[in-house]
Amino acid sequence: MFHRHVIRTAIATLAVASLAACGGGSDPLSGGDAGSTEAPKKVDSITIGSAKFGESELLAEMYAQALQAKGLTVKKQLNIGQREAYMTAIKDGSVHVLPEYTGAALEFFKKGAETGDEKATYESLKEALPDGLEVLEMSPAADEDTIAVTKATADKYNLKSIADLKDHAKNMVAGGGAEFKIRRSGLAGMKDEYGVEFKEFKTLDSGGPLSLQALKADQIQVTNFFSTQSVIKDNNLVLLEDPKNILPPNNVVPLVRTDHKDETVTTTLNAVSAKLTTDELTDLVKRVEVGKERAEAVAKEWLTKNSLV
Repeated sequence: MFHRHVIRTAIATLAVASLAACGGGSDPLSGGDAGSTEAPKKVDSITIGSAKFGESELLAEMYAQALQAKGLTVKKQLNIGQREAYMTAIKDGSVHVLPEYTGAALEFFKKGAETGDEKATYESLKEALPDGLEVLEMSPAADEDTIAVTKATADKYNLKSIADLKDHAKNMVAGGGAEFKIRRSGLAGMKDEYGVEFKEFKTLDSGGPLSLQALKADQIQVTNFFSTQSVIKDNNLVLLEDPKNILPPNNVVPLVRTDHKDETVTTTLNAVSAKLTTDELTDLVKRVEVGKERAEAVAKEWLTKNSLV
């Protein structure tokens, strides 16, 4: 009888160990778990991802080429999609590093979070990240969200601030990427903080040619562009002031899985961030988006100029 008890105990122990080894069928994304919280001793290969717009692709190319120059095997998974899509990719391990923006990322991980100055927003983001994800040092380069209208629309309604939209928005159409409708830095924040509600929203693209074309054709009257985009100046667009601060600081920052962060990854990407300025980023983005130069080539030229490859 004692012998049978020992056998049963051993079988039960093996069953528990087996379940633990396969994760017990748990969802790796449940509870915001991004995977291992322990940094590896040395990273040999890494996958760099990006959102689906030119600036993000450009930054991802900078990261990829700088790391490749340090001897890492680098794979690229670029133009994944909007934030919800590429965050899923870094959480499930499809990618290991992404270029991100401090204020926008903070809002993603902590809905309704209050933002302060650049430093306070960065510190809040570090605290809001789930286990397994970290940000490295933020860059002085920033790309802010803006609320944009044509000069004709601004003159017609005497618009200077987002608050000035309140009495007119019911007769206006807003448009842009799907995120613009639901974010605090978009229609959700305009409604909650300014009482602004539009007649309609048209889903177009995030700061892209569809939104610009619709704005210029007066098919929409309000959209969002990003402060590094040359289309703002080139088309004489008016950016509405934001006295209630729904538009957060958005410094560029590498978002990294902890299990793919080592000294080489950290020092290399921090060096890229430290060298990049907002003015440079604006010029580089114009070359990619307006000049139609390849992001890979533009990134390589900048990295070479700054002795990072």
